[in-house]
Amino acid sequence: MEISANLLIRNARLVTPTGVREGDCLIRDGRIAALGEVKSPGRVPELGAEGRFLAPGFLDLHVHGGAGGDFMDADPDAARAIARFHAQHGTTGLLSTIVPGPVERMRRAMAAVIGVPGILGIHLEGPFLSPEKAGALDPQWFLPPSRDAFGKLVAGFESQIKVITFAPELPGALDLIAEIGAIGAVPAIGHTAATYEQVTVALNHGARHVIHLGNAMTGLHHRDPGCVGAALPSGASIELIPDGVHVHPAFVHLVVEFLRGRGALHRLCLVTDATAAAGMPDGNYRLGDREVCLQRGEVRLADGTLAGSALTLDQALRNAVQFANLSLEESMSLVTTNPARVLGLDGELGALTVGAKADLVLLNPNLTVSAAVRGGVLVSQS
Repeated sequence: MEISANLLIRNARLVTPTGVREGDCLIRDGRIAALGEVKSPGRVPELGAEGRFLAPGFLDLHVHGGAGGDFMDADPDAARAIARFHAQHGTTGLLSTIVPGPVERMRRAMAAVIGVPGILGIHLEGPFLSPEKAGALDPQWFLPPSRDAFGKLVAGFESQIKVITFAPELPGALDLIAEIGAIGAVPAIGHTAATYEQVTVALNHGARHVIHLGNAMTGLHHRDPGCVGAALPSGASIELIPDGVHVHPAFVHLVVEFLRGRGALHRLCLVTDATAAAGMPDGNYRLGDREVCLQRGEVRLADGTLAGSALTLDQALRNAVQFANLSLEESMSLVTTNPARVLGLDGELGALTVGAKADLVLLNPNLTVSAAVRGGVLVSQS
């Protein structure tokens, strides 16, 4: 169980939903109690912000690991180490993303993350995926969609599972959408060879999230708009991995401009797809049971296939600002408010507002992380 605390953060530049303003932030019992000019509240520890930005803690919907650990290790200590590592980079909440493997192993991996501070729930990236668009995932563990297979996988973990990714073109996949929704999870499209028309049908049936846009899916072609072409103008939320490798910086700019022009930037979430290689030196690591190699910032299988990333969400934020000419408020929403909305946690997380949980990040002017706070407790400081 996380410890909630009292804390007063003085002299910050508060990144609020209505803009940036100077002031203090008072935390009581792990929640934001006051913003602005706060008179001395008595015996409360103080942290001097010295004019740095105070923003909501970052939220990452797609994390496989970090600091040498992988969530498929099914090790609670490794899960805690992964969450601590990402907190050092401003991510106070993340989804443990589980890749396809033997069902019992996937279930052990799910069990290992329950109750770990900073882990908001589970993202099942499969196993109901297309072998044609497996990417770095191991297709031997992919399963045909069925109510029986779904039930065996999720039984007992329904309240912990927040996102389930599936390929909508597979026989029986559309029936899964209602099953996913019935346990309160978000039906997400990914690792799919679906056509524009097939993706559109799935979106109309209730799919409402698209993972790592452009990767492991049918791309945008002028005679075949594919998954990318169906996702962009839809109402679905969208992930992007802005590491400059998974998608070209110009693609990030194009997506941002398209959504901004439609007043729909609230649909975009930056994610890392981080693997065990994040935070580690060049060398060999694992994604599930697959060996991956980190070299010069890129994580790949032996055959050159991209295999997640070594990205952290603070770097993703800085990259997106550079790639797409984003303002501070715009960029911050992509790692705070927007993912909170996907998870149904808007008002609880993702915004610097009175009453919200005090998961916060203190940022230097260059958007590097100075400190991170979770539930009013300082969990990282540099």
